[in-house]
Amino acid sequence: MRRADPGPGRTVIRATAPVRICDLGGWTDTWFGGPGRVCNLAVAPGVEVTIKKSSGPEPVLLDVPDYGDRYGMVPGEERTARHPLLEAAFDWWPPPDGLPVEATVHSAVPPGSGTGTSAAVAVALIGALWHLRSLKLSQPDIAAAAHRLEVDALGRESGTQDQLCSAFGGISYIEIERYPESRRRELPLWDRLGRLLSVLFVGQPHDSSAVHRQVIDDASRLGPSVFESLRRAAKGGRHAVLARDIGAFGRCMIANTDAQASLHPELVGADARKVIQAAARQGAIGWKVNGAGGAGGSLTLLSRTEDEKTRLEDTIGDLDPRYRFLPVALSRPGLETTESYE
Repeated sequence: MRRADPGPGRTVIRATAPVRICDLGGWTDTWFGGPGRVCNLAVAPGVEVTIKKSSGPEPVLLDVPDYGDRYGMVPGEERTARHPLLEAAFDWWPPPDGLPVEATVHSAVPPGSGTGTSAAVAVALIGALWHLRSLKLSQPDIAAAAHRLEVDALGRESGTQDQLCSAFGGISYIEIERYPESRRRELPLWDRLGRLLSVLFVGQPHDSSAVHRQVIDDASRLGPSVFESLRRAAKGGRHAVLARDIGAFGRCMIANTDAQASLHPELVGADARKVIQAAARQGAIGWKVNGAGGAGGSLTLLSRTEDEKTRLEDTIGDLDPRYRFLPVALSRPGLETTESYE
């Protein structure tokens, strides 16, 4: 945490958190897919939250420019939520002493991209609110709080990997023996891997809640072999990172995507299949549907060289005007909070 020298004006708290891509072993970090093994990558820019004193009448003024939304709310008051995750965070951790505040939440990654954006928002917002309340900033505590916020306050299905990725950053290997208890191990940052990865948003928000519910309902029927395939991909990804083996990492990405399709064929959507076929023709050595999968969202692609990456992006970018590559890079830091004055 870096504190600025005191000065005139009002205090501004800024919190940033990376988002998650290429989650090898995803689905095993859930209550039904364990024991969990996940290897994932944090990338930036991700989510930014700023909180400052407000001069308006509302106890909390929420500014959500990505949705063109700006409105006031009262923490703890019954309401029809417009942004449930944001409002729930203020219900749980309201500003101290009735301090009126303005909170701005922005994501550099499109909503619904399958990159754990909601977890990054929760981590960054909780980090900013805990800073405002002078609470100790602990990465494991904030990750756990962000997970509880989604599961307990909102009743959502959520694994544990995304919150840990956003809180810690870097490359993570996560073990979940008894959900939601998770142990995160830091793997060495691999700059070459980062330079060879491309992240493509297919122009349609990730929307697969019905498919996800079917996977959960069918978990016992699917049997352990599918989840074991996902765990093997995560373990293989960890070994590839430690060995600095680009080819092996790419094979783990492909194996993981195939295992996702085994859970339910619609977890690898039509756009993803189209992109994968084109990427394979261009010599890509890895592809991974980001997140749990489904229609829309994004993919991570892996090339052998930077020249091949450039050619791949040029070719795939011409496939559909909706497609766009996201300018992200591996992020060493996770949650960061700063304090300044304006």
